[in-house]
Amino acid sequence: MKKSSSFSWLKLAGGVAMIAAACLGIEEFRRRQTPVEEPEIVRPVRTTVLGNYSGGTVQHYFGTVQGAQRVNLSFRVSGTLKELPAEKGAMVKKGDVLARLDPRDFRTRLEQAQGVLAQARAQYSDAAANFKRYEELYKQKVIAAAKYDGYKAQLSVTRSAVKQAEAGLSAARDALRDTELRAPFDGVVAERMTENFQDVVAKQPVLSLQNISTLEIVFSVPDSDVQRAPVPSKIDMKGLARAAEAFALTARFDAIPGRDFPVKLKEFGAQADPGTKTYPVTVTMPQPEGARVLPGMAVSVAVDYGGSRKQETTFLVPQSAILGDVVMRSVWRCKDGSVESIPVAVLAAHGNNVEISASQLNEGDVIVTAGVHFLREGQKVRLMKAGDQ
Repeated sequence: MKKSSSFSWLKLAGGVAMIAAACLGIEEFRRRQTPVEEPEIVRPVRTTVLGNYSGGTVQHYFGTVQGAQRVNLSFRVSGTLKELPAEKGAMVKKGDVLARLDPRDFRTRLEQAQGVLAQARAQYSDAAANFKRYEELYKQKVIAAAKYDGYKAQLSVTRSAVKQAEAGLSAARDALRDTELRAPFDGVVAERMTENFQDVVAKQPVLSLQNISTLEIVFSVPDSDVQRAPVPSKIDMKGLARAAEAFALTARFDAIPGRDFPVKLKEFGAQADPGTKTYPVTVTMPQPEGARVLPGMAVSVAVDYGGSRKQETTFLVPQSAILGDVVMRSVWRCKDGSVESIPVAVLAAHGNNVEISASQLNEGDVIVTAGVHFLREGQKVRLMKAGDQ
């Protein structure tokens, strides 16, 4: 009886052990079959910020501002300056008196010329009366032909004297009028070459006047840039002016920051300066509204040789940023802490960089430049700072 009871307990214990082992095996099997979630890797990446690329076609040149009309004014007569009201930088109107010579000597000469003319006319009047009287006598054959010819010659001489005196009077009047130097057009006094009360001679420059309603900007272009301009080699000035409309010519003044002004090509020098080996170029623009540009102001002219023919926006990125083959290429754009693939077209290579275009890219986008082959769509990334290893 005791034997049978011990055997039963052994059988029960063995069954319990078998059940426990089976449960442990099932749990281990389940554990092995259930995948363990690993933490997502946040990969550090090097990046660059996209900026519009002009293709290297924009060049800047420093120039000089001058008025479209420029003249150095001088007196046509010599004398002593009595008045010089025009100050440097003053705006003047056409006809304004800019300088005046002492007119006393010229008035004296005018009075003398008037006296000479009066005397010549009196002599001519006497000669005309004598000729008329002796002409009648000659017709009546009262006097000899020689005497008649003498009175006729005297009339001719006095007539010539009158004409000469009239010319002298006209010259004296002009000389008196020329003691005043007047503005030939509206403009600004750019320079004063002399001071008041000085003696000046005829044709000596006294003032420089410029019309600044239309401005000219003169700058120099090196021969290398002349060659790169996309225009036919055989082209006249009119054709060059039309072609230059595609160059997107703009001017920026140091005195007017933040504003660009369109300009038009006026002249392009065909002869290089022997010292600088550059070609002079002149562009024009109207006086801008809300600003005052004066001769001599510092100005920079930007010339985009690519011009308006370039319709699409392009970007310059390192070659290492490009992923894919010749058929399908893309870049990784960082957005909200992850990356997304953006298809691009590679346009040209520039050393270690490439020029790309893509309708989905915009200026300011952040693009991955290294390790692009280790990324996947939507992967979390951390932007590396300068100096990070």
